[in-house]
Amino acid sequence: MKAIEKIIELPIYLKDLEALSVDEKALFALASFAASESNSISRLYLFSTHKTTGDEIVDSAISLQIMVMLRYWSAKLFEFYETISDLAISKGTKNDNVIRLAKESFDAFSGIKEQPGYEVARAIRHEATNHYSFKAAKKNLAYIPDNANCKFYLHEKDGNSWYPFGEEVMFVGRFNRAGASLNSREEKNQLLKEWLDWNLAATKWANKAYELIATSLVLDRLPDRTARQKLLWLDPELVGEVNGRKTPIFLRSEATE
Repeated sequence: MKAIEKIIELPIYLKDLEALSVDEKALFALASFAASESNSISRLYLFSTHKTTGDEIVDSAISLQIMVMLRYWSAKLFEFYETISDLAISKGTKNDNVIRLAKESFDAFSGIKEQPGYEVARAIRHEATNHYSFKAAKKNLAYIPDNANCKFYLHEKDGNSWYPFGEEVMFVGRFNRAGASLNSREEKNQLLKEWLDWNLAATKWANKAYELIATSLVLDRLPDRTARQKLLWLDPELVGEVNGRKTPIFLRSEATE
């Protein structure tokens, strides 16, 4: 049995963008890219298994997968936020329209930098996601837990192997540094929640920024363009519910079955 999904398609063609300057087209492309990526990564994060099992090995693999997705999602949002912030102060462009739209986008969620999770997103992006830092690794060593997992988990398929000591130092240690003034487990869990809340808020902002930019640069220039609904007939494996099928943590192929 096929699954049905409804998609609204608004046809836009390259010739529709000819009136835009190079900087305007670049901004439209960048906003499209950021909104699409943040939406896709948030979906992958939601479909990752979050429920632990009590088995140290399995739970270590689950935690790694969740945190990889959370970090990557957070870092991409941070990058978009920083890029818009730069454009809003004319860094990288002299195009007045681009600067105006960047300012409006920035103002659409000006409080994002003041939200508690921002500093965590920034710190993790700099030292454990978009960049690997030897200097940070040395600092983080003082903040890892006494029961840090230093084992090797090996499998004949490289994709199924992982080495938790790196996670303990580069992520857990850095996260603990960010919350060094927090004493209880509950306080640190709250910091993690604030980081996730920042991701959710920043994703909404990325979509709002895209809507603002796309409307001004493209849609307002095409007032007669009509959207149309498309019905997609999909294999059930391509559709899932949040509480349903989850992304596996181990890879199998016919060779290992």
